[in-house]
Amino acid sequence: MEDILWYLKMNDVEYKENYPLSEISAIRIGGKADLVVYPKNEKELICLVNRLLEKEIKFKILGRMSNVLPSDEGYRGVVIRTDKLREYAIEGEVATVASGVGIPYLAAKTAELGLSGLEQLSGIPCSLGGAIFGNAGAFGREIGDLIRSVRAFSIREGKIIDFSVEKCIFSYRSSIFKSGEHVILSAVLRFLKSDENTVKESIHKYRKMRLDTQPHGFLSLGSTFKRPQGDSAGRMIDECGLKGYTIGGAQISEKHAGFIVNIGNASAEDYKNLAEYARGAVYQRFGTRLEYEIEEM
Repeated sequence: MEDILWYLKMNDVEYKENYPLSEISAIRIGGKADLVVYPKNEKELICLVNRLLEKEIKFKILGRMSNVLPSDEGYRGVVIRTDKLREYAIEGEVATVASGVGIPYLAAKTAELGLSGLEQLSGIPCSLGGAIFGNAGAFGREIGDLIRSVRAFSIREGKIIDFSVEKCIFSYRSSIFKSGEHVILSAVLRFLKSDENTVKESIHKYRKMRLDTQPHGFLSLGSTFKRPQGDSAGRMIDECGLKGYTIGGAQISEKHAGFIVNIGNASAEDYKNLAEYARGAVYQRFGTRLEYEIEEM
């Protein structure tokens, strides 16, 4: 790790050593990572990844950690955050956007130009890279619906590859990038021409729907489980009488049973134990095995 520290200092790359992941986790959970690094551009990111591969140092690339559950033990290796990869360009109905740009921010910027497409997703607090990784979706729209191509660095081949939307293999909450073999750098998205007021009104409508149906004012990782075929994880958990059920500092939301919230100093162990308890109850009552939508570190 000393070699990596030297490399970061010599190349003026921002980093934090022995840093609590709870400080950057959306649910404020997690032990300390050996290093959290913030590359400021695509070149710096690729050079860092190559260096870590060369030194055989474990690393994980993360956006805003909006659906990532860090371990209580932290992370022995390097966490690479994409926060500073914020470049974007919009020409007509096409946008080229870096992986670190936030979905809410991009939705607001395209709305100002009267471009429609991100309204349903505008309330998801993730980065574009994270959205592509898990094909984030809401209200019948998925990010894959807007993607035309994705630019990524192949860890195995050591080169940049442009993926057409077909090669991204988008499916429900999944993509080819979940293999962990590629680093998402940027993407090209296509929008539909509309007008600013119409798009902004639509964003307001969908955000109000989120506020009306999902827990507000509580820390969470969004939906804990994927939607079962033809049903809803939240409905099933609710039918098991688990709304408000608590283990440690983690609670099944009293507003929407598909969410687990941090009601005070929850640990990753609290969250996982509660999630497994809910899974067991649903399986016992309905015979359905819920699948996780969250990602564990």
